Amino acid sequence: MSFKVGKFVMNILKRNSYKGCMQRRKEFAPYGHFKNEKINIPYKDDNNPQHTFDVILADSNRKNICLIDIHGGAYIFGEHQDNYWFGSKFVEKGYDLVIVDYEPNDGTIDTKDLVNDIADNLNYVFSHLEELGLQKDSFAITGDSAGGHFALLMSELLLDKEYAKSLGYEFPKVKLIACLVNCPVYDFAHIADGNLTKSGKKRMLGPNYDKLDDLCPKIHIKSLTCPIFVSTCTQDFLRAQSFLLEKDMKEQGNVFQLMDIESKEKHVGHVHNVLHPEHHLAIKVNDAMMKFIDDNNK
Repeated sequence: MSFKVGKFVMNILKRNSYKGCMQRRKEFAPYGHFKNEKINIPYKDDNNPQHTFDVILADSNRKNICLIDIHGGAYIFGEHQDNYWFGSKFVEKGYDLVIVDYEPNDGTIDTKDLVNDIADNLNYVFSHLEELGLQKDSFAITGDSAGGHFALLMSELLLDKEYAKSLGYEFPKVKLIACLVNCPVYDFAHIADGNLTKSGKKRMLGPNYDKLDDLCPKIHIKSLTCPIFVSTCTQDFLRAQSFLLEKDMKEQGNVFQLMDIESKEKHVGHVHNVLHPEHHLAIKVNDAMMKFIDDNNK
């Protein structure tokens, strides 16, 4: 007999994950590691702390490449500061960094509302590049887990103006070098099938949990024309999603790299390179991401 996760278990997941985030912040205190940090910049005038984002500029060996990072959190938790230490590894190697934030679902808003936040955040960044100290040359976008879904989706929207227009978005033309996703949600329209009860779906995805096709990277995969990097690992519960993305990318002919880490070590699981960026296998993944960006910066 299959077991489906409901609202109660989702709330426990959120609470436990929040405790884990607080513990990591004690161990790896965010901010203050670089001299050029702009923190908690509002992109909406509503005093919502999650309608803010961070910009960290490389101190040296600047590559004129900006990495835009979208955090995960099962659509129900997560904040931009939790990805600071992951992003810092890229800043150390000369990449500028933008860490996006959005208001997670509380059971009353839809995934489209989260996407609206991210779109607003990106448009704010693109329209304030000089003020933020960012270069105008090249961008790469990354995300982990649910953030991987959003990174794929936003890449499709940035690359396909008609698709963006159909959802009510308009973005300036930017040079998108690559999309790099870690343990991503890819077939979003069906990710909850067989896994969540109706209450669980509503808690994670909002009241319109059965109307997700417009926001599904797999359904709109033809719009994804930039080079793609994806990482997963043996203990990634979403591992099959990465293989599905690999299959579609090969059929489409994209420049593509899959990094599948085989390990049963304690800290090598779902989005391990984001949660434990000092681990030797996380370093291996993140170094490969940087090489992929550089190789495709043409």
